[in-house]
Amino acid sequence: MYLAHVSLGQHAVIQVLWRYLRPMDIDTLTRFRDNLAHGDLARLIRPALLPFGRHQWAHAPPPSAALATVEAPLAPEAMQAWADAQVELPLDPVRGPAWTLTSQAFTDGSTLVSLVVSHCIADGVTIARAVSDAVRGERRIPIYPGVSTLQRAATTLRAELQRIARDAPATFRALGQLARTAYTSPGPSNTPAASPVSPAADDRMVVFPSVFIRVPMSIWDARARSRGAARLTLLASITAAFAEALGRVRDDGVTLLIPVNQREGLSHTGGNSVALATLKVRVDETRGGLYALQRRLRTTLLRTRREPNRLAALLPLVPFVPRRAFSAASHLALGALADLPVTCSNLGDLPKDVLQIDGKAADRICFRGIDRAVARRAIEARQGVATLFAGAIPGFIALSFVAYQPGVVTEPRHLRTLVERLLAGYELAGEFFDA
Repeated sequence: MYLAHVSLGQHAVIQVLWRYLRPMDIDTLTRFRDNLAHGDLARLIRPALLPFGRHQWAHAPPPSAALATVEAPLAPEAMQAWADAQVELPLDPVRGPAWTLTSQAFTDGSTLVSLVVSHCIADGVTIARAVSDAVRGERRIPIYPGVSTLQRAATTLRAELQRIARDAPATFRALGQLARTAYTSPGPSNTPAASPVSPAADDRMVVFPSVFIRVPMSIWDARARSRGAARLTLLASITAAFAEALGRVRDDGVTLLIPVNQREGLSHTGGNSVALATLKVRVDETRGGLYALQRRLRTTLLRTRREPNRLAALLPLVPFVPRRAFSAASHLALGALADLPVTCSNLGDLPKDVLQIDGKAADRICFRGIDRAVARRAIEARQGVATLFAGAIPGFIALSFVAYQPGVVTEPRHLRTLVERLLAGYELAGEFFDA
């Protein structure tokens, strides 16, 4: 993921936002920040010293400065702009910091707290666990070496040589799998290629519009039951309808990308331990009963969990791929976006202490996965982006819609109107994060 970000000139992050309808306990929030710096987020990426070595985790030093606070309150209308600005704060998963924690008071008496984490070091599940641990005051003993110095160079080189030798069997297996895949892969796809970028597209930086809303769990469950579906199936249906509303349709269907957690126990240290399940949904499947969609969704998720992760099996080959070739492959991968996929990411049930970063429960919380600002030319070459993040908190389903679709959604007000209309079609009503 780190090499893909470098080659594409983009940087994906995950942001958690808490809103308190009151001033916050800054001392408790500072302890929370310090605890975060001794948990699953206390790591950086250490590039290999040898040409064919693999990147490793390195222990990140804890923050040395006090928690920054801004004294001048902002108007409530500036909440979204402030949240977007936090995504643009300096982040570096190699040199640090790989995450930031900031807070801001508003003139209506509320307070926002933002945690922004480089997606290179953690996904949503890892972040939720790290937040929960930090709230409870649990600190983990670092299991990674410190960032390399000249004094450690010899030790590091020796460790990398040992790793290369240890990984040799996996590397040869990956070569075999790659050869078999190339031999059995079908010919060129007939999927339409990505449309050319409009001449109007330029290099102005684009911040993806986002909308955060929570729906009472009782209403969500009632609507799911009325359509013969479970909570996750209703979420998949809404994601498909979201794609349709944006015009992300190919051959009367939409493509859902669903991250599937592949961790094995709490000791797992992977930053992004997921496989992507792909589900094609006909636009008419989102209307009426969802029985058939539920069966297909369950089958797809079970198959993804049981099948070996082919991408993970190929990772030992990454050090042997020239950077130029890796960059070309990353750009070539954008051709897969011709199906105009939309990501449906479900964090599941979040522990209630995720809300309690200053000792008491926040009034609102939301997660979103988002790229930092990118050139308009680049996002239009990708034909836009669409993601729906969801998580269950006590009493509510928290939803985060992120989308940029040329000609449909290019500003937050466009997305808000679209989301209101979309949820109304499902007889769902909720409360916006900034309400």
